[in-house]
Amino acid sequence: MKFYKFCIYVLLPFALLIVFASLLTTKQYMILSENRYESHQDITFDYDYASDRIMGYLNYKYDNLLFGETPEDDEVILYDVEIRHMVDVKNVYTGLRITAVISLILALFSIFMLRRKNKYVLFMSLKRIYRGPLALTAFLGVAFAIDFDGAFTIFHKIFFRNDDWLLPSDSVLLQLLPLNFWLVSAVSILILFVGSLFLIRFLNQKLNK
Repeated sequence: MKFYKFCIYVLLPFALLIVFASLLTTKQYMILSENRYESHQDITFDYDYASDRIMGYLNYKYDNLLFGETPEDDEVILYDVEIRHMVDVKNVYTGLRITAVISLILALFSIFMLRRKNKYVLFMSLKRIYRGPLALTAFLGVAFAIDFDGAFTIFHKIFFRNDDWLLPSDSVLLQLLPLNFWLVSAVSILILFVGSLFLIRFLNQKLNK
């Protein structure tokens, strides 16, 4: 029972968090973000094309980041350090996605088994599923409000073992994805994340009346 409850309390929320984080790598999200940040006014390259190439690389559509300002331009616009960093980002994303898929499978298996063995434990597990993640979200929310720049730095030091994420101020990635982009994105992910857990709790209550 403890294993099943762990999968529901920990692995299911983790899988959902990665699903929502993956939305940042979609072309649709980049379209919504266009011209919403001050740095976008300085962009001289084709925004849609660069977004497609970068996000497409993260989603395995393209094998490299050797692209120019437009589809017709062959001169690579990314610095070498940007390309190296994006290789690291893709590796992290891939690892998190694989872990999320495994977590989701284990969580769904646990729900299936508890439904067969002990419906009450399943009901209570889904009813309380939001508690831990809500506390984590509150902590992160406070940290972001106090010093998002510092939190952003800590995040990179945890996930990356080099300094390639310290990019030149005129880099394509910083123009395309400024700090405020990440602040808005982080808040959006947390809202969707917590909302999904409360939705699970609501549906659990509704279906077990």
